[in-house]
Amino acid sequence: MTTIKTLQSEYSIESRRELVPGVVNDIMEYLKHNTPIAGCDCFFDIKVVLSELISNAVIHGNGEEPLKPVDITVFHDDNSIEFLIVDRGVEFTPANKEEEKLLCESNRGISICHILCKKLIYKFIEGKGNSARAVFILK
Repeated sequence: MTTIKTLQSEYSIESRRELVPGVVNDIMEYLKHNTPIAGCDCFFDIKVVLSELISNAVIHGNGEEPLKPVDITVFHDDNSIEFLIVDRGVEFTPANKEEEKLLCESNRGISICHILCKKLIYKFIEGKGNSARAVFILK
């Protein structure tokens, strides 16, 4: 039987990098109280990926223009957690998930995110912006 993920929580922030840690902490607190994440090995991985993807949306997607929001939607069921992060930027093609990028001083965030989550999909949403969908399986 397939479990259908339902919308559980939505967040929206202005594109200001100083707001990223706060929204990440809010989401992690929500997850601690509403999912079986407390015993999951992926807790830290989720926090790293959320921080990276939201920061990328603020800095690269929206160019830190405060009037362009970044929307974060959290879906979950008993076995998985999924995040949808949407900016208001112009369409981009994400970098490959090449392992060599892990050793670079910069531009390695997307590669790290690919390693830490089960699935990471980028898509441009016409009339809105870029989206990143990250999926984690709870162990």
